[in-house]
Amino acid sequence: MKNDRFHSMLGISKKAGKLVSGNYSVDKYLKLKKVFLVVLATDVSKNTFKKFATMCERNKVPYIVYSTKELLAKAIGREIVGVIGITDEGLAKVLLDAAKEENYGGE
Repeated sequence: MKNDRFHSMLGISKKAGKLVSGNYSVDKYLKLKKVFLVVLATDVSKNTFKKFATMCERNKVPYIVYSTKELLAKAIGREIVGVIGITDEGLAKVLLDAAKEENYGGE
């Protein structure tokens, strides 16, 4: 797996009830301003990417493009998921740090 820390933190977020997944739920929570980070799979459609990137920028919510639909889904115990919203500020920061570590080769 690409970055075990990132994926295990997603799993922890899910168990803690601090995560919403799927286009509909993430869209709804973004509109309610209850999302602190959006994770988009690298293999989401161009339309999905554009929609959420625009929404995040408009709402000043950070987003990252990370992992695949399959690996994200596996981390949270679902079939396939391309969009995840983190509803806890602390967990959002930890996930951003974990993603940065992976991208810059840090441990």
